Amino acid sequence: MIDCKSSKKKILVLTPIYIGEGIPKTFTPVVHYFAREWIKNGHDVRVIHNSAFYPRFFYFIAFFFSGIIASVTGTNVPTRRLSRFKYYVIDKVAVYRMPMFKIAPHLKFSQKRINKQTENIFNIINREGFEPDLIIGHWSNPQLELIYKLKNRIASCKTCLVMHDNGNTISRLYKKNYRKLIDSIDVWGYRSAPIKRSFEANFGKRNSSFMCFSGIPKNFTEHSNNKTFGDELKKFIFVGTLIRRKFPTKLIEAIDAVYEKKDFYINYVGEGNELKKMKALICKKELSHCVKLNGYLPRNKVQQLMIDSECFVMISKGEAYGLVYLEAMAAGCIVIASRNEGFDGVINHGENGFLCESGNEIELACIIRLINNLSSEEKKVISRNAFNTAKKLSDKNVAEDYLEFLSNEIK
Repeated sequence: MIDCKSSKKKILVLTPIYIGEGIPKTFTPVVHYFAREWIKNGHDVRVIHNSAFYPRFFYFIAFFFSGIIASVTGTNVPTRRLSRFKYYVIDKVAVYRMPMFKIAPHLKFSQKRINKQTENIFNIINREGFEPDLIIGHWSNPQLELIYKLKNRIASCKTCLVMHDNGNTISRLYKKNYRKLIDSIDVWGYRSAPIKRSFEANFGKRNSSFMCFSGIPKNFTEHSNNKTFGDELKKFIFVGTLIRRKFPTKLIEAIDAVYEKKDFYINYVGEGNELKKMKALICKKELSHCVKLNGYLPRNKVQQLMIDSECFVMISKGEAYGLVYLEAMAAGCIVIASRNEGFDGVINHGENGFLCESGNEIELACIIRLINNLSSEEKKVISRNAFNTAKKLSDKNVAEDYLEFLSNEIK
């Protein structure tokens, strides 16, 4: 086995989403977390941020309707037109933001744009004398096509593409040559077990693949998990964007059905287009004393709220992974996540948490009753199992496992 700490790599990362100035805070930082840890381990990492930008009228619409669009589609909408090249360093990671124009979201980039981007990337790494050992892409559009073209020019490098969806985008965008593009990738990564199952059902099992889970900061599990439980769960928490696909109102409906005496408390952390509907439901059910809408809170305050809670619930749909579940497990919460979504496979139902059909408040109520029927000690066992799962999935551990797998596959 190759020790990825001693075998230093030159890694070129391609991604359409990355943190930086002008990037909405709602955009996931997951790729940066990997790159940051690889830098800490002594690897040479360069990030190409293939950010998309659109015609100006798109941003006019987005400015006024971004909340509605996000709530309906589940997609974060950029409200600033970032159309200029930018080089910056963050946490010692060198980032090249190289914007790419296209007519509208979810469409394919033009071949002219792909060719130009390939040339620009090659010129940057050639100018700096940076010949990558690995080219790693996250999300397929436009990374799959860019990786294919770059590999034709840097024959010695190996390639990896991590899927954040089931791959339907690939067959939709690359109708004529998607098989050729797929076969050019050396290693495939999947953000969740459902994504892997769906991708392999569509395109067949790949020769080399791995699960690309995210991790949490090590300090999240440095406390001792001494959470105790009574006969029934009383303190619940939801952390996430308040949009339709995350079903924030379903938690209120389910818990209200379980607790006739209204002797429960729910903390909501987040903002979004469903807030108005939630306020109306809370008023209708006369639950203002039972539900607190905190809005956005900094990460340290969210962590403390989780430590003070007993059960974290978010039964969302279309979740590629869901780092917030892991943070809740690190706080010792009994977590209820969605079945056949991003965290299915990390959570084993009844062992370190529970799984529910997305948006199904009736099943959610049944699961809460099931947990309430467990003894206090049985609840503590699930809490401890959740904590131990989170402890294994630290930022450092998952980044090392990620690179170690690739190193062993391409030796």
